[in-house]
Amino acid sequence: MFSWVPLETSRLRLRRFEAADAAGVQAVWSDRDFLRFAPVGFRYAGAGLDRAVDWCSRGVDGLAGVSREDGRLACHVGLFNADWSAMTAEIHYWTAGWARGRGFAVEAAVAVSRWALTSEGLHRVTLQVDTRNEASVRVASRAGFRFEGVLRNASWTRSGRGDLAVYSLIPADLVGSAG
Repeated sequence: MFSWVPLETSRLRLRRFEAADAAGVQAVWSDRDFLRFAPVGFRYAGAGLDRAVDWCSRGVDGLAGVSREDGRLACHVGLFNADWSAMTAEIHYWTAGWARGRGFAVEAAVAVSRWALTSEGLHRVTLQVDTRNEASVRVASRAGFRFEGVLRNASWTRSGRGDLAVYSLIPADLVGSAG
């Protein structure tokens, strides 16, 4: 697990999840647009508030992106599948319905990926996105991840089988970047 520290962007506070975030998390788990690209077998689909409180309270390996303006849960961003011998990890994010299209996922992905590559010393952060999920593809690009290729028929979501676009970010990509 990562030694998460609170991070801030111009519009977000990125911090550990708290029980107070549960209603926002539960709303995402019930959101039709989110569930369209959730993996088959996503065990929280439609889960109740009690399950969301438990999830938020038990130390999720990721951060809640909370709007600095009004304190609402805007997004989640996390790192997983860390390989500490190779110093690599994958990044994942989702955005609450009310916050979509406003750049919160980009801000969160930029902050966490840069933190991972600098403070945590990772050599590579990867991102795999279902090619049909146009919003997530835009986030990957706007967050500075470089497109590497497509894993054909590798995505199995509630929308059926699809292709996964593979992106990465390495320390050299940060040289000269404003992020």
